[in-house]
Amino acid sequence: MKKLIYLFLFAFIASATFVSCDDDDDKKESPFKTVVLGAQENTTIDGFYSFNEEKTYSLTDAASNQSTIDLLCFYEEGKNNISLSSPGANITEIFTGDNAPENWTVQDTTYFFQLESTVFTVAQFDALSADDAIIETLFNAEEGRRKAKLLEVDNIFAFQTEDNYYGLLKVTEVVQGTTGSVEFQYILKK
Repeated sequence: MKKLIYLFLFAFIASATFVSCDDDDDKKESPFKTVVLGAQENTTIDGFYSFNEEKTYSLTDAASNQSTIDLLCFYEEGKNNISLSSPGANITEIFTGDNAPENWTVQDTTYFFQLESTVFTVAQFDALSADDAIIETLFNAEEGRRKAKLLEVDNIFAFQTEDNYYGLLKVTEVVQGTTGSVEFQYILKK
């Protein structure tokens, strides 16, 4: 009987140890940040983002924090549809009023380079870690553009900020229209 109790106790301790190891694996922090940005007439989702602050801003708050803004979302039917850009991309007549990025004194520029799915896949993106050297090498400065436009789910872009941060982003959801939005995951190498 004692052998049976010891065996049962040993099995219980061993299984508890394995369970705790599994729980530790689940707690690993993802290297990806998820962001949702709203287009110019979206009143419920902020439309501006700062990589340094890891924070979204409304138009009014972004205008008060111009030097931190790296991204903005806007919609322009047909020509750009839902797009990501930055204050330095010469976006005019999309935002209105004194707070419009075209009126800012600091207009940082982020450049984007779309990766073809034959060059870099969604599976490769999902497998990245924050220290992967490929994050920086996938950006092509000669082909970089000031807009990531006509966004669709699973588009992947390499990007470079004004502060020379390199990153990759993957579009995960798109809602078209001036009240639309875009959701993306990104990984940044500073």
